[in-house]
Amino acid sequence: MGAVTACHCSQCRKTSGHYAASFAAEEQDLHWHARRLAEHVAPGGGRRGFCPDCATSLFFRAADGSFGVEAGCIETPTGGRLAAHIFVADKGDYYPLDDGLPQHEGDS
Repeated sequence: MGAVTACHCSQCRKTSGHYAASFAAEEQDLHWHARRLAEHVAPGGGRRGFCPDCATSLFFRAADGSFGVEAGCIETPTGGRLAAHIFVADKGDYYPLDDGLPQHEGDS
């Protein structure tokens, strides 16, 4: 899968209970094992995809069309590595970011 980005925006923190970690992906290349998918329209026009049966967070489709798969929903080894932190200006005050990875106040 490749690089994983950790998003610390308040929306991701509220949705996941911490920060959200995701892979950039091509939506047409994915195969979902969920029997059905549901989407929630997020503030700003993005869409959060999830399984309506178990509530697993699956993806985020931004209003601009960019798409990311939640790293935690992948069942097989991904080979991915955390590569950067975004929206660190909104991060929770209960954890440090001291891993030496690039940090961005906004989305990039």
